[in-house]
Amino acid sequence: MSEPRLIVSFSKDDISNHLCHAIVDICVNAIAARGAFTIALSGGSLPKFLAELTQVFDDKGVDPKLDCWHVILADERCVPSSDDDSNLKALNDELFSVLAVPKSQIHGIDESSLEDVDAVASAYESVVKLVLEKSGGILDLAVLGFGPDGHTCSLFPDHALLQETSKWVAGIADSPKPPPKRITLTLAVLCPEKTRHVIFCGAGSSKGPILRSVFQSLDKSTDEYAVPGGAVYKVTREDPPPYPCGMVTSSDSMTWIVDAEAMHQAKDAPSPY
Repeated sequence: MSEPRLIVSFSKDDISNHLCHAIVDICVNAIAARGAFTIALSGGSLPKFLAELTQVFDDKGVDPKLDCWHVILADERCVPSSDDDSNLKALNDELFSVLAVPKSQIHGIDESSLEDVDAVASAYESVVKLVLEKSGGILDLAVLGFGPDGHTCSLFPDHALLQETSKWVAGIADSPKPPPKRITLTLAVLCPEKTRHVIFCGAGSSKGPILRSVFQSLDKSTDEYAVPGGAVYKVTREDPPPYPCGMVTSSDSMTWIVDAEAMHQAKDAPSPY
């Protein structure tokens, strides 16, 4: 299991730059190693942070090789993809409108039976397993957000889905946040055996208490980070993790990217400046 690192962006506007540089590096290495790049993306505020991805590929002089991309949803609301609550709609509007991944390789949920969350989840699990075969049975990267309650994907604190060990995708009909019916990747796939890299991304003062609870310590690192406008911290994970976002693990790297406001609100955290 990889040990996490924390990147603190000096401003919210710089988060996208840090995030997109990290994604580009993982993408390039994945395609070079396996000829494919499998990525799971969340919704919420995350799609807006992905808007610079095309520009970062251009700035680095890197061909994204979009025909090698295979995109799954880390979670989705059981609504049509035309609905404003749809994570896929947000990703299409903010990212895939400019990053031309083949539509057949961007995998949404089956919208024919949205009332039956278990059926939607079961069908999507089959899709996820086929996608992961493209990258040796392991997801290359999950890019996730985290809420002020510590949830990630549609995995909420104290919910029974946190105990799921066999299903890779599960349905949830009683989400504490609307809409109540959703599907989500589970901790059975967001783990070192099934996921190589994870990036968490969040901004604002409401995220500070979560950082303080998820990590035992926040120590300024002397490591250099290639993207300006941020500081790198060595962090130690709290054990046992108090929130779902802290329960997600990966094999190769675990990176958290937040802004200075979130760090400032993390009680007793050192200054990012």
